[in-house]
Amino acid sequence: MWEESPDAEVRAKLDEILKRTSSLGHSSSLVSVEITDSIDSERLTEWRPGAQRGARLRIPYPGRLDELIQRHRRFEETGAKIFRPNLGRTTVYSAEQKRGEEPAAGAFEHMILLKRSAGPRASLRSTLSLTAALRGAVMKEAPQPVPEFISGHAAGSTLENPIPATRAHVAFVPLANIGHAYADGDVMGVAVVLPRDLTRAQRAVCWATAERIEKLTTQWGDWDVVLADAEEQRRTLLPDTWMKPGRVWATVTPFVFDRFPKDPYGSEAEATVTPFVFDRFPKDPYGSEAEATVRMAFARAGFPEPRELDLHYNPWHTGVPKASLFPPAPARPRKPQRYHCHVRAAFERPIAGPVLAGAGRFYGYGLFRLLEEK
Repeated sequence: MWEESPDAEVRAKLDEILKRTSSLGHSSSLVSVEITDSIDSERLTEWRPGAQRGARLRIPYPGRLDELIQRHRRFEETGAKIFRPNLGRTTVYSAEQKRGEEPAAGAFEHMILLKRSAGPRASLRSTLSLTAALRGAVMKEAPQPVPEFISGHAAGSTLENPIPATRAHVAFVPLANIGHAYADGDVMGVAVVLPRDLTRAQRAVCWATAERIEKLTTQWGDWDVVLADAEEQRRTLLPDTWMKPGRVWATVTPFVFDRFPKDPYGSEAEATVTPFVFDRFPKDPYGSEAEATVRMAFARAGFPEPRELDLHYNPWHTGVPKASLFPPAPARPRKPQRYHCHVRAAFERPIAGPVLAGAGRFYGYGLFRLLEEK
């Protein structure tokens, strides 16, 4: 809906275009389109772009019309399908919510999803190598010198003397097929997760950087990747899967402790018992100190304190490996190996994703997904 009416010449050209418009999006979406001079405003719903969650729609952008004209000309000349236009850019739209419906949220807000289009299959146990490859690709395609909100390093950092960023920066996470009866844990894509306090211009830099990424290189093979577009229907590659509000969340990749608990298994556990012997272990294998560390980590990530916590070496989501099968998180120089486990957290009020917590939240560990309440 526009507030002004087109003049007669423009309207005539618009009418001619609309008469020839038989579908929107897919060819099965048949439509009849016409211009009207009035509409009942009470029936309208206002959708706003750049939302945290909602419907992903294609959008126009500078240079798109020239791109379409050029590709159409080359397609007419050659008939080659490779000159058909790509889908272009998209953004997430959402309807305005009523006051009081907003859930609590943490330090991260937006996700840029990249799906695997070719390359070897990988499980969640490959998280660290995948997120390292994604970070390397982002650093390569980002403006140089790389901004602090992307690199995670403050100005003046060097390879020999890295200086941690003083503000939140982007994180990198795997997107795996989990949480249903036939889940196999395959990683179907990766995502760049953006901090909530980025400006619109900084978010645009992140999107432009991600759009240029075409390949991820790891020691076990290369992935060809593309942005997950508005046509994507697989649940794992939909932002709402990871961002939809809810009260109960559980880890997809293990939560990493920022310090090693003195008594991680609690006073009831025998010191000689391995945490992977089920019949000899107490019902709650983690102690109060470990639980307090997790609560503090949620607070640092900007979330309210969980109403209840469960810590375990086994996962809650189907398709997720047990914690011991994940490689240890990178440790700081001259520091002991970091400790990790799976976590289930229940909150008093709905929490909006993406939910990332713990010492590994910037490189793929400590990723949570909504757990269906059953």
